[in-house]
Amino acid sequence: MEKETLQMHMLSTYNSLRFGMFAIAAAAPIAIVLWGFLFHVGWLNSISAYYFAPTADKWVYSAYPTRVLFVGILFALGSFLYLYRGFSTRENVALNAAGACALGVAVFPMYREVDYLPFSNILHFSFAILLFICMAYTAIFCHEDTLRFVADANRRKHYKVVYHLIGLFMGLFPLVGLVMAALFGAMQRHVFWIEAAGIWAFAAYWFTKSQELKESQAEVKAATGTLTQPPPGPSSNQSPASFDPKGEPIPGV
Repeated sequence: MEKETLQMHMLSTYNSLRFGMFAIAAAAPIAIVLWGFLFHVGWLNSISAYYFAPTADKWVYSAYPTRVLFVGILFALGSFLYLYRGFSTRENVALNAAGACALGVAVFPMYREVDYLPFSNILHFSFAILLFICMAYTAIFCHEDTLRFVADANRRKHYKVVYHLIGLFMGLFPLVGLVMAALFGAMQRHVFWIEAAGIWAFAAYWFTKSQELKESQAEVKAATGTLTQPPPGPSSNQSPASFDPKGEPIPGV
């Protein structure tokens, strides 16, 4: 395999992880509801309620057919978050923590049965909140790690605004969910829309991150050894520094 082909193959792994998280998160709320319909499970008031949603038909794969999809999605997203390497130590720690929290949401259901894990509902809610806090932190405070490599100042400003909005949406997703519920006239399902709003904000982050990196070509330049630090200002006489594939300066270069 030629050097350039190998470099592009390595980069495609990151692209696939980002696209996978976007696609899975964007489809999750709708997919879980539709999967439930196949087993005559009605549209529930919360996505979390699908963990213990019993089947209403003879076509039975398990006592709770929607649990497989619900838990599978959370484990997939949690694994992707952990496997994806952030562009700085703080971003990587935040993404790893978010991945662990996603697994916690899956393992500890919100609506537990009798004699199930004690405090499961409290743990479920806590892990869900921490997951969105970690992702909000990543969107608001870690975007500069890669955004500085976008050449156009106006585009950088645009992305900065988008990242802050996404971070606020993930941090304030309960309010966003209530607004969505009111617009759809489905206040009885306000918890569902709260959860869906947070999940879709999560999807929007990975879509935006993919677009930003595609525009700046930061990963491609890092992989080929051509990534340089943008000058700090128009009057600077400093030579641009070279960076490794994760944006860290290469000593002595």
